[in-house]
Amino acid sequence: MDSTVKSIKDRAFKLAGFLRLQNMEEKRKTLGGKIKNSYGNLFKDWFTIVLIPQKASRVIRLKIPQPVFLGGVGLFVLVFLGGVYAIVNNLYLSGQMGDFQKVQRDNLQNQISLRKVSNQMEALSEQFDRMRELDYKLRILTDLNVERPSPSAYGIGGSLEPSEVSTLERMDLSKMDLLTLLEKDLSRMKEMANYQEESFNNLKDFLSDRKDLLERTPHRWPVKGFLSSTFGYRLDPITGLQKKHEGLDIVAKRGTVITAPADGIVTYTGEDPTLGHMVVIDHGYGVITRYGHNESLLVREGKRVKRGTPIATLGSSGKSTGPHLHYEIRIKDIAVNPINYMME
Repeated sequence: MDSTVKSIKDRAFKLAGFLRLQNMEEKRKTLGGKIKNSYGNLFKDWFTIVLIPQKASRVIRLKIPQPVFLGGVGLFVLVFLGGVYAIVNNLYLSGQMGDFQKVQRDNLQNQISLRKVSNQMEALSEQFDRMRELDYKLRILTDLNVERPSPSAYGIGGSLEPSEVSTLERMDLSKMDLLTLLEKDLSRMKEMANYQEESFNNLKDFLSDRKDLLERTPHRWPVKGFLSSTFGYRLDPITGLQKKHEGLDIVAKRGTVITAPADGIVTYTGEDPTLGHMVVIDHGYGVITRYGHNESLLVREGKRVKRGTPIATLGSSGKSTGPHLHYEIRIKDIAVNPINYMME
């Protein structure tokens, strides 16, 4: 009995399992059929493209499934929109690059202009230096208070802070750096101009009242040439000993005419054991000039001379190693450096 029941149960279980497998197979076939029907429906519709050649009589028809046609259209639209975007973006970037390059060119041109202005200001600074030197010499000539400011007092470029460099050497400066330096240079130049204007006004007022003094003050070269020996201590070319040279030795061609550097009276013409043929001119106000080693004398004692009057010809008389003029300026019988009086 028990074995019969167990057998019936086993058969029932097997039958149930078979029915389940059969049911799953039917569902699979049904799903596959639906997918196949859907795929078939998808390619059921077609698009026909008709191509009619200009000369050929045969008409070409292209049948394209709907999915392929729609996919091609979509791809074409994407490529077209991508191309349009690329073109627009390229035009935009080109415009931006053009603007950037224009700004760069303008900036470079501005820096070049600023450097030119800076160079011009440095040239003006050099002119101010020469004016300051002239002012110094004029004050010596006129016996006014002598104030010789250091070149760094008003210097442009070279007097900047240690962290800065002269604008001539800083060629990679930005525009703001150049503007800052130019502002400093303008401020210094204004100080220089104010100083020189005040100084020259003082000189003008003084000289207008001392015209005779100016005419009698030696301030030009008595002969054109080059210096072979300056004022001060040196080794004497004859004795070889250290000795003070109380004038300037100006070398020029033998026979060159020597002229008076200022108005005065010739007080001596004759021989000197050292200076040979010598001329002495008294310019008044305690100022005398002496001219030695001349070849010939063109004036006599007591003659009044004007600035530019020929007084002798250059030679090598006396103790001399070659043709040159020994030129002295003495103020109250004290030798001074003639170079401080050379204005032209």
